[in-house]
Amino acid sequence: MNASQVQQTPGLAGMGPRLTVIIVNYNGWPDVLQLVSALVAEPEFGSGELQVVVVDNASPDPIPERLRLYPSSGLRLLVRPDNGGFAVGVNAGWRLARSDWLLVLNPDVEIASGLICQVIERIDGQPCKPPGIVGFALKNPDGSTQGSVGVFPSLWRTITEQFIPRSRRKYQAGWRIQSGPVDWVTGACMLVNSRMMADLGGMDEDFFLYHEEVAFSHSAQDRGWRVEYDAGVQVIHRHPLQNRAVSPKMRVIIRHSKLLYFRKHLPGWQFLGLSWIVTIESAARGLMAWVLGRAEEGRAWRTIRDMTRRLRAGASVRGREALQLAEAIEVARPDRAGVGINPYKGLDRIAAKRREPVPMCPPADCENRPA
Repeated sequence: MNASQVQQTPGLAGMGPRLTVIIVNYNGWPDVLQLVSALVAEPEFGSGELQVVVVDNASPDPIPERLRLYPSSGLRLLVRPDNGGFAVGVNAGWRLARSDWLLVLNPDVEIASGLICQVIERIDGQPCKPPGIVGFALKNPDGSTQGSVGVFPSLWRTITEQFIPRSRRKYQAGWRIQSGPVDWVTGACMLVNSRMMADLGGMDEDFFLYHEEVAFSHSAQDRGWRVEYDAGVQVIHRHPLQNRAVSPKMRVIIRHSKLLYFRKHLPGWQFLGLSWIVTIESAARGLMAWVLGRAEEGRAWRTIRDMTRRLRAGASVRGREALQLAEAIEVARPDRAGVGINPYKGLDRIAAKRREPVPMCPPADCENRPA
C-alpha cells in the first residue's frame, strides 16, 4: 500500500483521525512498546480519532512481535533502510499521517490517561489562525519540572552559557516559563500543524540530532507561524539528553548541529565567530585528551576541528555525513590512535558523490505494518 492510499483510508468512525502521534525510534523498542500500549488504551484510538505512526530508523534489534498485534487501521509501523536522524523520521511519519495535527513524542515519554483528550480539546480551542507549533510541559519522573522551551541561540549567549552547568544551558529556567508565545519548544513532545509542515516542506533533514527543533521553530516563525507553550498539558520525560553523559560520538553530532544552525539562521559574522571558538576549543580539549590518554575523545575533537574548518569554508556537511564521521571515531584502530589519523578523510569523496535522497515513504518491502 502506498502513501497516497494510506491517506485516503477512512478512520474507524468513518472519518479521518483528528490527531496523529509520531514516534521516531532507534533501538528503543521497550520504550516504544510502553508508549504505544498507553496510546492504544486511549478511547480516541478505538474510535478512530487517533492514529499512531512508529518510524524506526533501522534499529539493529528486531521489531517486537507485540507491535504487530495492534489494529493496522490505527497503527502504522514504518521501517526505514537507514538511520537518517530525528528530522528524517518525523518527516517520514508526517507523510503517512491522515490528520490535520501531529503530536511528536519521544519513545521515552510517559503519558497519563486522558492526555489525547486534552490535546484534542486544545486543538478544538484554537483561534481562527492557529499556531504552527505548540509545546507542552515536561516533568521528570520525580515530578520536578524539566526544561522544555528556550530562547534562540546567539553568539553572546553561547559564550556566556559556558559558565553555567550543561544541564541548564539550552533551556530556560522553569520559573520563567509561562503559557504563551516562546522562541522554540523541545521535540520530545510537540504539537505540530500539518499545514505548517506543508508550508515548510517538513523539518530540516540536514540536522541529524540536536537543535533540529530550534531550527524548526525558527523556520516556522520566519514564515509567519506562531510557536506557543501550554503548561496545562503535561507528560513525563524519563531520559532528557541534557542529563546524559556526552560520548565522543555525540559530541561531534552536537557541535555539527550547533554550527549548522548558526550558519543557516544567524548573521554570517556570528557563525564565523562560533566557528573560531569551536576551532580553539577543539584544539585545546583535543590536546588535553591526548595528554590524558583518552584516544577516542582526542579523535572526536580532531574531527570537530576539521569539520568546523570545512563548514567555515562553505562545505556542505549534512546530518548523515556528520553521523558517518562520528561513527568513524569508534571504529578507528586503537594501535594507530593519534598516529597520522585523519578522521575526516573521505569527506570530499562523500560530498562529491552524494547519495540519492531516501524516499519519505519507502517501498512496500521496507514498510512493516501490523497484520
